[in-house]
Amino acid sequence: MSNIVVTTSQAVLTVTFNRPEKKNALTTEMYTAFSDALETASQDDSISVVVVTGSGDSFCAGNDLKDFLSGPGDITGPSPQARLIHNLSTFEKPLFAAVDGITVGIGVTMLLHCDAVFVSPRSRFKTGFVDLGVVPEAGSTRLLAARVGELNASALFLLGDLIGAEEAHRLGLVTAVVEDVVAVTHDRAQQLAGKSLDAVVTTKALMRNHEGDLADVIQRENVEFSRLLKSDAFKEAASKLIR
Repeated sequence: MSNIVVTTSQAVLTVTFNRPEKKNALTTEMYTAFSDALETASQDDSISVVVVTGSGDSFCAGNDLKDFLSGPGDITGPSPQARLIHNLSTFEKPLFAAVDGITVGIGVTMLLHCDAVFVSPRSRFKTGFVDLGVVPEAGSTRLLAARVGELNASALFLLGDLIGAEEAHRLGLVTAVVEDVVAVTHDRAQQLAGKSLDAVVTTKALMRNHEGDLADVIQRENVEFSRLLKSDAFKEAASKLIR
């Protein structure tokens, strides 16, 4: 069976890391398959939300170091790792994560590109890049500080402590700690899939755009608000509220 399993239920595509005997550590082939799935979902109008999760007792234990060291050792060019990071950072549709168990390295930094992260109580997180003599990737040196604050990000990256689910939630790294994490994540994904994809994608794009001052932000919002006022989705939703 493949180490990346892709399934679709209604408008939700699920990517499952399926290498439980290695704590779902990512190989080059898994990077490629995950990228393929994101690109497929991006181009498929029938897919509204992507959910990523892991099998067994882990979400993702980072890179498979043996596999990683056998590669070119350079992700500045067109490597599978660089391709996935690009796809995560530019993915326009909602991306949810259902985390159950250990999460390390890229397993953590990919969560910074997710729009919702639901985790089980047994989940644990570690950003041990410095411990390995390298630096964080996937834009995380900016994104983690934006999410949890600079001092908390410094502690997570430099000290590399293992933190639990409740601490991750307190810091703002994850959305919620829930018991049946996969079921809850898919339920929320299906709820979102029932909303206007145009409005959802546009909202995500606006939140990602940090260019300009507040006036520029307001102008971009006004342009998109005015455009969507003319949409069938708005007319249908509004008509249900008008008595």
